[in-house]
Amino acid sequence: MSEKVNKIVTDKIIELMEQGTVPWVKPWSTHGNRPMNAISKKPYRGINALITSPLVSKFSDNNWYTGKQVRNLGLKLKPEQKYTPVLFFNWVEKEGSNGTTKIPFTRFYKCFNREQIQDSETIWPREDPKPIEDWEGKAQEIIDDYKVECSFGRSGAAYSPTTDQIYMPDRADFTSSAEYWSAFFHEATHSTGHKSRLNRKEGMKSVFGDHSYSKEELVAEMGSCFLMADLGQEKHFENSAAYLKSWLKVFKQDRKILIQAAQQGQKAYDYIKGESYNDKQA
Repeated sequence: MSEKVNKIVTDKIIELMEQGTVPWVKPWSTHGNRPMNAISKKPYRGINALITSPLVSKFSDNNWYTGKQVRNLGLKLKPEQKYTPVLFFNWVEKEGSNGTTKIPFTRFYKCFNREQIQDSETIWPREDPKPIEDWEGKAQEIIDDYKVECSFGRSGAAYSPTTDQIYMPDRADFTSSAEYWSAFFHEATHSTGHKSRLNRKEGMKSVFGDHSYSKEELVAEMGSCFLMADLGQEKHFENSAAYLKSWLKVFKQDRKILIQAAQQGQKAYDYIKGESYNDKQA
């Protein structure tokens, strides 16, 4: 099942990338409204936040239902609607010669957006979302509360596991606010991999160009995108054609890396925001 789920989700992302879209540039709406299950009101996380995002799903409403929930509410889908796979991660215990071990498993639910339901426009009239005020001030609060050591005035943005410091150029060296905070959050996400935090051992020891390096870079991209989206902003990207080409190659070689990186990017986001992470997602 896990391989099937990985393929379904990754193929959906690859299809978009081949059309020239960076799927994680806008994980949810520009007003900080993360996609969620409309019944439980629990926001989707990790890869689920990505595949239900407006950019990937093409639906702007952030409310989603399982097929069973649609039926239980007595609602009907519009004709010829396709489901979006929402993943659920859990652990099962297995008895063996060496005792009990926990084995991860993944399954998915067939989910539908509120816009796919008949008469949705009448049942749930749309409200104009409110813009997020002083988002840069809120971004600064996130970094201040995270309390990682930062050194400014550098020639480029980087994170050093050796000194456990984020190196950043001065704010004036960036052409826009989005560029500055995208870089800052990217390096902050890297810093969560330190042994004193989330301890992503392979990522901290990776060498440019190897598999672990690619995965750690994607973790940092996901974490940065999630943080920017919370503030109602899109992550800044440069040279997207080359960027897309490089990630397409990685995903076609390893169809597990996208889901794993999104999950670790979510953990990094939670750590930076001071929130707890739950491995179960639905």
